[in-house]
Amino acid sequence: MEPTRIKLVYYSPTGTSKKTVEAIAKGIGVDYDHVDLTRPDAATMKHSMSSTDLAVIAAPVYSGRIPLTAVNRIKNLKADGTPAVLVAVYGNRAFEDALIELKDITSELGFKAVAGAAFIGEHSFDASGTPIATGRPDKMDLEKAKEFGVQVKAKLAGLVEIPELEVPGNRPYRKRGGGDPRSPETDPDSCILCGMCARVCPTAAVTVSDIVETEKEDCTACTACVKNCPTGARHWEHEGILKVAAWLHENYSARREPEIFL
Repeated sequence: MEPTRIKLVYYSPTGTSKKTVEAIAKGIGVDYDHVDLTRPDAATMKHSMSSTDLAVIAAPVYSGRIPLTAVNRIKNLKADGTPAVLVAVYGNRAFEDALIELKDITSELGFKAVAGAAFIGEHSFDASGTPIATGRPDKMDLEKAKEFGVQVKAKLAGLVEIPELEVPGNRPYRKRGGGDPRSPETDPDSCILCGMCARVCPTAAVTVSDIVETEKEDCTACTACVKNCPTGARHWEHEGILKVAAWLHENYSARREPEIFL
C-alpha cells in the first residue's frame, strides 16, 4: 500500500499541530497538501479524500479531549477507506481520551487508522511566569516526528489490508471541562490595534475597531491571540486560568516524550 499523496489535516490555533504533521510528512516522503481547519471559514468547508490518499490528522488536546471546534470541523471530512495517521498534540500533562476519540470520529467518516501518536506542544497557558513545555515541539520532537513518518511509510509498504489500530483511552470519554465564559484581556496602553488577535482567532470571537472586543462565549481559550500579539497586549487575567497555569507549571514541568502506536 503506497499513498499517492498526503493530506495534512490539522486544527492548530498556536501552530504546534501544524509543525508536527509537517515533520511527519517529511519522514513519509510523499508530496502533501494542507487542509487547515483552524480559521473560522473552515467550519463550513467540505473535504473529500480517496483510498489512495494518506491523511495525517492532528488536533490539540484540551482537558483530555479533542476540542469541540476541532471535532465539528473534522466531521466535514469525507473518506473512502482512506488510511489515516492520527495525532494528538498535548501540553505536557496527559492526552487521556483524545486519541481514542479522534480514532472514533475519523472511523465514522470512513478513515482507517493505520498509526497514531501523541506529541507534545507548548501549552496554551505557557507564559514567562508559568512555563509549561515552552518552545515545543522543539528540534528533538520534530526529529522524532520525522522518524515516526519513516515508520509509518515502512508499515504501509507491507500492508494489503489495514488491521485494527489499538490506541489508549477510555469510553465513555472524560467529561469536558466547563466553567464560566472567559477570554484574554487587552491592555489598551500597549495595544496598537493591529488586528492580529482577530486574524488568528479560530472562532472569530475577536473584533478590532478603535478598541478590541471579545465575545467571551465564543472563546475556546486556545490563546492564539495571546501568543501572536506583537506587543504582549493580550493576556490572561481570569483567576481560574491563572490558577490552572500555576498548577500545571508546578506539577507538569518535567519533560514528557512523544508516544507512538503502530
